[in-house]
Amino acid sequence: MESVHREIPNPMPRDIRPPKHAEGVRKAWVLMGMRRSGKTWALYHEMRLRQAEGMAREKNLYLNFEDDRLSGFVLEDFQSILDVYFDLYPEYVESKDLFFCFDEIQIIPGWEKFIRRLIDTESCQVCVTGSSANMLSQELGTVLGGRAWSQEVFPFSFAEFLRFKGENISNVIEARREPRIKSFAQEYRLYGGFPEAVAEPKELHPALIQGYMDAVVLRDVIQRYQISHVNGVQKFLIRVLRQLAAPLSVTKIYNELKSQGIAVGKNSLFEYLKYFEDAYALLAVPFFSLSERVRQVNPKKIYAIDSGVITAYSIKPDFEKAARLENAVFIHLRRTFKNICYYKTKKSGKEIDFVVTTPIGDLFLVQVCLTMDDPSTRERELTALYEACVEFDLKEAMIVTEDTQEEVRYKDLVIQCIPFWVWALQPTTDLARH
Repeated sequence: MESVHREIPNPMPRDIRPPKHAEGVRKAWVLMGMRRSGKTWALYHEMRLRQAEGMAREKNLYLNFEDDRLSGFVLEDFQSILDVYFDLYPEYVESKDLFFCFDEIQIIPGWEKFIRRLIDTESCQVCVTGSSANMLSQELGTVLGGRAWSQEVFPFSFAEFLRFKGENISNVIEARREPRIKSFAQEYRLYGGFPEAVAEPKELHPALIQGYMDAVVLRDVIQRYQISHVNGVQKFLIRVLRQLAAPLSVTKIYNELKSQGIAVGKNSLFEYLKYFEDAYALLAVPFFSLSERVRQVNPKKIYAIDSGVITAYSIKPDFEKAARLENAVFIHLRRTFKNICYYKTKKSGKEIDFVVTTPIGDLFLVQVCLTMDDPSTRERELTALYEACVEFDLKEAMIVTEDTQEEVRYKDLVIQCIPFWVWALQPTTDLARH
């Protein structure tokens, strides 16, 4: 059986591991994220760690359900996996340290029933991965209710990116290394953190990223939802990807496509957006309001799973610095916080990029600005944060910049301006602290 004999690849370690208290507990470890974002890398890393700790190679079972040799695999075939495995290794029937990994399992209808049975009846640890947030979440909440730890996987964080580049970093950056770290931060925002793309020559970057998106279109949208209007889906995605980090008007895109002779319904475009969100290719940020009606009437801001996507699809990459920085800030926040909105002040309608709600219900504000050097820009950003802090009854806020670092006292407000390359290396538990 190749899946237990093939040498485990040796990828760069990710900051992704099952909970420390997971050992011996009958729950599945579930990894969710866009294709090529590093879910399989995380599995390989975990398998190698277990092997380094003394686990026999054959106790690590790995199957990828997008392997063409598993074409036609159905729910009833899952039992054959166990039959074949335990026929080969009868001595492991009662073993409690088996590690079974099932990659892209969501393409097999009914998969959750097998995983539930495996958890309930076998003495093994189980990990499953998938590229559909909704499909996995629905099953986690029904058949697997209470029997899974779910974890989202994003492309490399900036800290992971630096480690891949060979930088032995800590959370405190030495002054003499600033130019090098700042240079890497610019590269990270420009090309992003998809593991394969980071490792390949820069001239291959656009083709690689566009290939990833093509796979999402084909497998996670067209095939999964049986859509016949392929051209409409592709044109819609490209249009959205060229207007990231901004409120999205689906009606405007609908009118543009209609003028180009692409006959696709407006409601279909809204559905396409949901499908791309489900596949983690796009992430939507709603308007902050306690009123559902107000949230619905205001457009969502759309971000890509990785700032390098902006570069791959931009027709003016040299003018996308602000969008890439804002996208990178959002993704770094999204790794830790799920409740993220944008806001416009009631007093003058000034926009706040991110209103973040912590798990305990506290709010903090994050504004994104390339530089605070221009006096008019400085006043605009400070005024926007001041108005918002008054409305939210907050005394401090944050501006993430490209290179500006200072503490600003604006009226009775304390505003920390911090460069992305410093902010993104802080522990995630400190993101809400100023």
